[in-house]
Amino acid sequence: MDSKSKEAVKTKDVLKQLQSELRQLQATVNALQRTDAPATAEDDPAAHKEKGDKAEWAVQYAVHHRPAGGEGVLKTGVQSFIEAQLMRVTDDAAATLGYALSSPQKVALLRALLARPAESAAALGETAALSTGSLYHHLHDLMHAGLIGQSARNRYVLTDRGRRVLLVLLALAAQS
Repeated sequence: MDSKSKEAVKTKDVLKQLQSELRQLQATVNALQRTDAPATAEDDPAAHKEKGDKAEWAVQYAVHHRPAGGEGVLKTGVQSFIEAQLMRVTDDAAATLGYALSSPQKVALLRALLARPAESAAALGETAALSTGSLYHHLHDLMHAGLIGQSARNRYVLTDRGRRVLLVLLALAAQS
């Protein structure tokens, strides 16, 4: 293969890479544009029936995640809920989640797992200054709520749900 052919192949490879990056960028822009779109009652027929004199509330959030080092694809998830949808959540489900976030020690454990994934129970106990019994009690509550999981024996990780819940909790606390 002569130098012109090699250069042409290299140029094609660069163009393919640029096209791929452009598609990823466009997907990210589209997701961000959807994030800015307001949630309306028309999204849920049940909410439409409840209009009357009641004010309608909507909750919308977006989670953007880029792996450490900035490499890889930016993952964006957007979710919207209308008040009527949220009112269908069971009291038990809400209480389980609320209980899992009910102490500074549990929040400290979640923060530690956000900062250091796949942390050992011993390291988590030190971070949160908990006795072994208290540590496992709190870990059990967090696992029951689906906020953490085990990646290996005696190693714990934040679930995707746990990450979203913790970030929303911290964002709400920051507004106080």
